[in-house]
Amino acid sequence: MNSRAWMLGLLLILAVVCSSALALVNIKTAPIIRKNEEITYKSTVLDVFGVPYDSGDGDSIIEIYNLRIEERKERELTLFYEKESGATAVSLKGVGFQGPISLVVALDGETISGFKVISQVETPGLGARISGEEFQNSFIGKRVSKGITMTKSGSAGPDEFDAVTGATETSRALEKILNRGFEQYFRVVNYEL
Repeated sequence: MNSRAWMLGLLLILAVVCSSALALVNIKTAPIIRKNEEITYKSTVLDVFGVPYDSGDGDSIIEIYNLRIEERKERELTLFYEKESGATAVSLKGVGFQGPISLVVALDGETISGFKVISQVETPGLGARISGEEFQNSFIGKRVSKGITMTKSGSAGPDEFDAVTGATETSRALEKILNRGFEQYFRVVNYEL
């Protein structure tokens, strides 16, 4: 009986020490994680506007963002305005096939001029390809004032995008996120169609 009590006491001490160590690591790294998330977010916004920055210098990214970008919440949307060019972008979020998808889309009138996925948790090798440079660049120049449609033809028109092969549900989810977001965006900015 004595050895059992000793073993339980040792396990309890180990559990408290390990839990305390994890809590301390969490406390120490939380500000670093938040700053890295901020840098990633702000560099993505700068990317959709084509604003140059030094990707190795997080403080520089934040400084350039603060100088060049005005961020506004209007109704349920987050809008970004690039101060020098007057360009506009919108943050869009929604549910993908496997989880949340977050992206930023820059618009020149009714045409996409920049497109970047900020985060997604889609299937690696399939739906996760929405984060790929080639897929994201395929949206540049697309007209979206009347919405954008997913196609499987391999030759998307001016208001269509090619679905990711093997990830039809992710592509459908992206189509819904984009169309819902663009409808809200054009209503908020009172764009004449």
